[in-house]
Amino acid sequence: MDEPWWEGRVASDVHCTLREKELKLPAFRAHSPLLKSRRFFVDILTLLSSHCQLCPTARHLAVYLLDHFLDRYNITTSKQLYAVAVSCLLLASKFEDKEDHVPKLEQINSTRILSSQNFSLTKKELLSTELLLLAAFNWNLCLPTPAHFLDYYLLASVSQKDQHCHSWPTTCARKTKECLKEYAHYFLEVTLQDHIFYKFQPSVVAAACVGASRICLQLSPYWTRDLQRISNYSLEHLSTCIEILLVAYDNVLKDAVAVKSQALAMVPGTSPAPTQMLFQPPAYPALSQPTPVALAQFQTPVQDLCLAYRDSLQAHCSGTLLSGGTSSSLHSSYPSLQPLDVCPVPLPVSLSMQMAVAAEPRHCLTTAYRGSYFSGSHVFPTGCFDR
Repeated sequence: MDEPWWEGRVASDVHCTLREKELKLPAFRAHSPLLKSRRFFVDILTLLSSHCQLCPTARHLAVYLLDHFLDRYNITTSKQLYAVAVSCLLLASKFEDKEDHVPKLEQINSTRILSSQNFSLTKKELLSTELLLLAAFNWNLCLPTPAHFLDYYLLASVSQKDQHCHSWPTTCARKTKECLKEYAHYFLEVTLQDHIFYKFQPSVVAAACVGASRICLQLSPYWTRDLQRISNYSLEHLSTCIEILLVAYDNVLKDAVAVKSQALAMVPGTSPAPTQMLFQPPAYPALSQPTPVALAQFQTPVQDLCLAYRDSLQAHCSGTLLSGGTSSSLHSSYPSLQPLDVCPVPLPVSLSMQMAVAAEPRHCLTTAYRGSYFSGSHVFPTGCFDR
């Protein structure tokens, strides 16, 4: 079937099936002692999937498999961790992508991303690790992620009735929808960077990506009746997740600008280039809908989750890897989760630069988030998330 499912006649039925399946997903406990290394390996999977031109659903499924496998099982060496990460990506691509898009093992081993880490995977190691992963997930890889829902929700992301609250030159619905799609897929990638998004159902995260994109483009209302109808979510269902997405967007953008500034500073005789502004909107007004919605009841969970998100950001050590060694067998019985000794290994400069550039949104907006995204009273200043 060449037609994407979200454009077919059975789109609504497929969506209902995915919503039913997401209710059966296991909870993410965040118990793994390897969480400090998570960000690094997520970035590797993202770069590998981009290099192999895999679809977003394959990339998100790969990260899901890696996270939940590490959440349940202990891994004692860095070689095993690399093997599991690469095997997750290959399994996910076989399940989600077209057959001719599935990368060959030789293609994966030849990438600079892995060769710079002196890692290569043999076919025997790949087969044994894939079997181990399949057994861990009971041979069921039909696991919905936010990427499975996003394109369906994008069908209703822009309406002719939308009001544009900015001086951006285009009011063409088609161009607005294209830009919003890029923003939504950008936010979708942001959700990979922190395990806090497992606190929400995948469909909630996907819908929040659309909502955050409409806020960035200042489309009014922020959540339309068509979006509520197609997703079965109202704005208050999504407010907490949207809040965290926008804070993450602000932090990632600051990090990307800082890394680029450092790179330019290393070049003799080069002055920092001024940031290009497409437009600079005022602070976001309070969210308005045809029927006023009281968001006060959501402020406490927003604050709690945002504090948790800040703590998780501070805990990130992208360059922390497990100590090497290959003596342990992947098929040996895994003990209960125990803290592992870790040793810091510096992240290659080329890799860190690639990740910073990849994280930068295509439409760079210089937006001042002066307070809460959902309140004009500045209840949750974004300054508390500064690292």
